[in-house]
Amino acid sequence: MNTVWSRGIELVRDNFQLLIVIAAMFVLLPTLAIYLLIPDFQMLADPTADQEVVAERMGELVGPLLGVGAVAAVFQFAGYGAMVALMGGDRPTVAQALGTGFKIVPSTLAIMILFAIAYVIGAVIIILPISLLVGVAGAPALGFIGIIPVLIFVVWLMARMSLSMPVLALGGTLNPITAITTSFRLTGPKQWQILLFWGVLFVAFTVISLLFNGIVGVLAALLGTGTLALLIAGLANGLTGMVSGMIICGLAVAMFTQLSGPSVAAIEDTFE
Repeated sequence: MNTVWSRGIELVRDNFQLLIVIAAMFVLLPTLAIYLLIPDFQMLADPTADQEVVAERMGELVGPLLGVGAVAAVFQFAGYGAMVALMGGDRPTVAQALGTGFKIVPSTLAIMILFAIAYVIGAVIIILPISLLVGVAGAPALGFIGIIPVLIFVVWLMARMSLSMPVLALGGTLNPITAITTSFRLTGPKQWQILLFWGVLFVAFTVISLLFNGIVGVLAALLGTGTLALLIAGLANGLTGMVSGMIICGLAVAMFTQLSGPSVAAIEDTFE
């Protein structure tokens, strides 16, 4: 995992100028669009807001949220795929990387749907016996403790499927099932180290994002609810998404390369 981290950061540093442009176009701009097209999104994304008000307002905005969110997701998935392709060993041009990014979007969406289905089925299987035990023992604390194995399962599932996008972008397949099975095969021998690796990164990124967005959110709140406040909040959220996205893509490429071996182009370069 130390090698993955070092190599991933090296990939981001070596391709930073191109990555920052792609991330700005496909991560920052869609985030800004969400904040500007759905003015209440700043309140919906605030973890300190009144949850009853948030739930009521979210019910009213479910249509626009789904529409704008779907378009933003397509662009962001294309951007992530392009960044992964750009950092691969085949040295594509920016146009080729962007083409790869858009090409794998349908497969990526299919993988997300399959992930959601697997998560629901796994969570039900885990929660059901715990719920029965809570009903028999009459101990509500067991229900709260039952959340822990569900969280572990989600992180494990994410870790096992974390190489699906590199498989799509760099592995020469657009089949989502093949991408998932290949990711499971590659991560299998080191699954617990990979789980810990992604788990620690997720916690670190979440804490940093909450702190940064919280500080910027206070500034935006002082400006009221005008366009400038929305721009500031959207920029803050988009910037954290850009940075974390570039790093995660770089780490995923480094992990995929380490576990699958060097590409054909890299082997040919060795002998040329």
